[in-house]
Amino acid sequence: MSTIEHEIETVLRAAPAPAPPSRLKEQLIAQVRLTAVRPTPDLQASMPAPTGWLRRWWPVLAPAAVSLACAVGLTTQQMEIRDLQRAIQDSSRDAAPNAGALSAPNVGTNDVPTESDARARTEQEIARLKELASQLAAEVAELEQMRADNVKLRAQLAKPPAGFLSPDETEALAKAKEKAESIACINHLKQMGLSVRCWALDNNDFSPPDMLSMSNELSTPMILVCPGDKAHEAAKNWASYTSANCSYEYLVTSESKPETEPTRVLFRCPIHGHVCLSDGSVQGGVAKLHPEQLVHRDGKLYLEDSPPPVQPGPAPQPANPLTDGSNP
Repeated sequence: MSTIEHEIETVLRAAPAPAPPSRLKEQLIAQVRLTAVRPTPDLQASMPAPTGWLRRWWPVLAPAAVSLACAVGLTTQQMEIRDLQRAIQDSSRDAAPNAGALSAPNVGTNDVPTESDARARTEQEIARLKELASQLAAEVAELEQMRADNVKLRAQLAKPPAGFLSPDETEALAKAKEKAESIACINHLKQMGLSVRCWALDNNDFSPPDMLSMSNELSTPMILVCPGDKAHEAAKNWASYTSANCSYEYLVTSESKPETEPTRVLFRCPIHGHVCLSDGSVQGGVAKLHPEQLVHRDGKLYLEDSPPPVQPGPAPQPANPLTDGSNP
């Protein structure tokens, strides 16, 4: 049930009921009694003759009066209902342009909107969706442009333009990079020296025969390539490792108890000159800065301290020093 039908039913229920004529009940009872009891001819002869036409027509006039009152009440209610319907239609017609909704339908249409109203509402919805789609397309295009700008900015930050650094800054940057690569190389040698000692503990104190044998002790084959070595490429895994994937020289292979000679060189880096000794320590740049400290003995390479430099003694004095002003 729609709102309009509910309001109409409420008005009908609230309409005033027609009031019956006064003493209608007593008159109806008297009429029933008069029709139910038929006097005998003797009683009729003894009864006085009716006086007046009202008493004769009263049984007919009473129901007619009741019917007339009911008709008047119904007519009044119908007029009020029509006025109410007209007021509802006027208010709905006035509110439709402001609210953007359909006008209130007539009572005879059973609240079914007309085809033109449905078409107009559909067109409005389509227009709204088209406008929303155009807004979303504009936002997507803006986001794509922002993403392209971000990619360009990242590329510019990753690669500074030519001439961005002065020659002194470029040289300082190259030195810092070389120092970082040297420190990384020292760390690689330390890990390799520790791996040799761990492998020897599990194999009767013998050093490993080659670099590949230490694959269980080394975390990755990438540490076998010096960061400053551009000629060798690190292997991605041990399955693809070969001797071409190693920068360091391994000098102690399959020898018993290499730790008993702590100054013996295990590994040597040909790029930076670092050496790793049997005791696990790493001496930086020895092969390049102090090559005289590397000594070959019995086919083995040792690191020995260089002898202290000889200090010059005092100059010898003559046996007969000459005095000032004297002749020899």
